[in-house]
Amino acid sequence: MNIILNPFGASQRDFYLLVIGVFLLSGCNQELKKTKAEDFKIELTGEAQGTTYSIAYYDIKERNLKSQVDSILDRIDQSISTYRKGSVINRWNKSINGSKIDAQFLELILESWTIYTATDGAFDPTVKPLVSYWGFGPEKFENTGVNHEDSEIWELKSLVGLDTLKVMIDSDTLRFSEIANSEIRWDSVFLFKPDSRMALDFNAVGQGSSVDKVAEFLVSLDIKVFFVEIGGEIVAGRPKPNGELWRFGIDKPESDLDKREMQAIANLRNRALATSGSYRKFYEREGVKYSHTIDPSTGKPVTHTLLSATVFSSTAAEADAMATAFMVFGKDSTLSFLAQNDYLGDYVYLIYDSAGVLKTYKSPQIEAIIDEK
Repeated sequence: MNIILNPFGASQRDFYLLVIGVFLLSGCNQELKKTKAEDFKIELTGEAQGTTYSIAYYDIKERNLKSQVDSILDRIDQSISTYRKGSVINRWNKSINGSKIDAQFLELILESWTIYTATDGAFDPTVKPLVSYWGFGPEKFENTGVNHEDSEIWELKSLVGLDTLKVMIDSDTLRFSEIANSEIRWDSVFLFKPDSRMALDFNAVGQGSSVDKVAEFLVSLDIKVFFVEIGGEIVAGRPKPNGELWRFGIDKPESDLDKREMQAIANLRNRALATSGSYRKFYEREGVKYSHTIDPSTGKPVTHTLLSATVFSSTAAEADAMATAFMVFGKDSTLSFLAQNDYLGDYVYLIYDSAGVLKTYKSPQIEAIIDEK
């Protein structure tokens, strides 16, 4: 799934010419109220996927697209939301050998498989049993007061591995590698699981994918100047008609929400962005802090000094998943990974702890679009 962002980069004069055209066609109509580009800005807000969304776009036709956006997000929830009763993913998670999945589910699991293979399993949506074990699923920290045994963790690790899943298509049982690059897209396939206890959770890629879907919808309506944000995952199109870039704040890693401050401002155009961090979702027990980021290779919460990873990419789904993988890697391994895999085109802004002092790293490619506070 890729939204084509490059066409958005044309001159802002296009929008101004449209506004001038409206004015000229209207002649001397005394009732004409809107003659400036800013008059055609539409802003939408709402709730979806357990979080909020914020959308802004400029539309000469003045279309309010809230109902269509809500419909898109609702269809995605019906497929991949673990918080939606009866969703496709919940039916699959509760199944014995697997179950049918829809096109939305298949598209996202193939997107996940791409990142899974690129990161050697650091990003893996089958980590859900471990996430729940450590108290970070819908269970709301129910398991935080018990002792965590290595034997239990080892047992749950045996349930993790996206490459162990297979799909049945036209009576053929196939691995993801055999269909990932296919141009065919199926409305429904059967997704097998080798163990009934296996479970999937797309929280680390689903919101990014949802942002991409909404952006694709806007582009399909020839809306090119827009900003879509769902739960902190973002896609920005062309700059605003006055030439300003879309600005989005990157939080300083503070566990206290009342002390929320900006660490930096990202200036965006034709770009997707996602941030993952370990400083909000955690709990402490007997003096030990447990992060919600679980390393699939150890089965345990990460303990490194990386506090926040912001990724700039061509799609929000990729940025979302890669940010999660980098939080598993930690700072040093992330920088090593990027040096060895620059073809991925991921640019990062990292915030980490160095002997009690917050420090940052930003890729050279994004120096010009990051304003540090």
